[in-house]
Amino acid sequence: MLEYSDAFLARLVTQAKEDAAAADVAAIATFPDYWRDRLIVLRVYIQICLDAQKGGDEDVYATKLAAYRREWETSLQQAKQVQVAGVTLDPAWPELSAETGRLL
Repeated sequence: MLEYSDAFLARLVTQAKEDAAAADVAAIATFPDYWRDRLIVLRVYIQICLDAQKGGDEDVYATKLAAYRREWETSLQQAKQVQVAGVTLDPAWPELSAETGRLL
């Protein structure tokens, strides 16, 4: 299994959830390992939050869901840019676009 840094959600990760998330990501495109793994982890977090949320402003899962959905959108956009440009960005510099010298 991949590494899950959110300790609150990590306890709810199962191999079945990870496998489903991997299939979802693979259906989008073939990404470099770093981006694939990052997207899988985010997709697992999103699914856990969807399964567990109860609703309301005080729901921890709803709050985490909103944050992970934003992170998913940003990461997916960056991963697609890498894919289109045919270059692999160093994960230490994800805020750089695939275009030379252009900051997002």
